[in-house]
Amino acid sequence: MIKYERKVPSNFNQWNLKIDKYGTVIAHLAAEYGCLPPDFNQWNLADNNGLTVAHVAVEYNCLSPNFNQWDLADKYGYTVAHDAARYGHLPPDFNRWDLADEDGLTVAQVAYKYNHLPPNFDRWDLIKKR
Repeated sequence: MIKYERKVPSNFNQWNLKIDKYGTVIAHLAAEYGCLPPDFNQWNLADNNGLTVAHVAVEYNCLSPNFNQWDLADKYGYTVAHDAARYGHLPPDFNRWDLADEDGLTVAQVAYKYNHLPPNFDRWDLIKKR
């Protein structure tokens, strides 16, 4: 089996270069393949549908360890934290369980729905029926 290794040049700085008619930028593709550099900080670059690089990166579990823009929302008001809760990719020290989307749904509710609450979760007041 041949393994392909994708790399971006170390001095690359054109993350907002559009690659298709949907507004996808190079950074979206790099996030999908786990090729974003550790110091990447243009998480809010979005395609025509409002999908940010951070939302793609969290889906593919490749956010940088120092990522802190959990409230960055797509055009539907769904935050990066909500996506991370859905995919089970919240960091162990995550503590913004009460962060709500535009509809009032908390990160805790999403994590509960997808069975991704940590074993030591103690904010049950945030898990309530709407």
